[in-house]
Amino acid sequence: MEKIELIKKIQNATLDMMKQVKFQDENGEHLYINNKTGEWLQGVSEVSSIVPKEWLASWGAKECVKFLGFDNIERAKEIKQKISEIAIEEYLELLKEAKGSSSRKSKEALIDGKLGHEWIKSYLLAKIRQKQLPEIPKDNLSRALTQFVEWEKSEIDTWILSEARIAYPEKKYAGTLDGLAITKEGKLVLIDFKFASHISEDFYLQTAGYGMAFEPYDIRIDERIIVRLPKTLYLDIWDKRTKQYNKVENNIEIKVVDTDYQEDKEVFLHCLPLKKWINKINNK
Repeated sequence: MEKIELIKKIQNATLDMMKQVKFQDENGEHLYINNKTGEWLQGVSEVSSIVPKEWLASWGAKECVKFLGFDNIERAKEIKQKISEIAIEEYLELLKEAKGSSSRKSKEALIDGKLGHEWIKSYLLAKIRQKQLPEIPKDNLSRALTQFVEWEKSEIDTWILSEARIAYPEKKYAGTLDGLAITKEGKLVLIDFKFASHISEDFYLQTAGYGMAFEPYDIRIDERIIVRLPKTLYLDIWDKRTKQYNKVENNIEIKVVDTDYQEDKEVFLHCLPLKKWINKINNK
């Protein structure tokens, strides 16, 4: 199929999907409603997120002890001195503050991620509409976004979609796709942007859910790509030998999903009723 014909086919399919779903944004959460039936459709990212995150507990513990000086001897001395001087009530408050350190970091990361996503969205839309490209912000996301621009200029021929609403009403789910593009090799690739410290397995299911929504329109995805964009200049990597954290340069990571696409789609579909059941239990 010629590139122009493929792009038009994808655009028409996306417009048709958008007509089928009403989109709502409540308190930062995306909600999707079937326009014909009024039925609530599950979000792709919410469904894939039920995959267990084995790293989460250890990360929470790490952030807690880091607050108390685990990776910083001066901080540890300061906390030790403080504990020796304060009353028990103040000590308990300090522990409470330490307990919430991972939650505070998550909220800060969420803000950075939203800002990064908004910039990439504006950049891709400018490319699609052949408008003036936005300047890269001069903040803590500057390096990550610069590396992203370098990568996409070298690998991507044409951007087709950015932040596109997709839906598969027959399967009772919908979502918002980060990007769809044609590479310089001529492959149709589905791209998901993640402002994160590592790539999680649930991202594979998420991209499978997005890709599957195009199949009723006879559109097949050639590759799924996860673009991990760092929010910090360095990652703290634990060294078992020295028993301390080492700072490693945190650069952009491009991951071509290599799990079996058909299997990922099947697993995603099996996650739908489980997520529905979890929502039902939690809303009691």
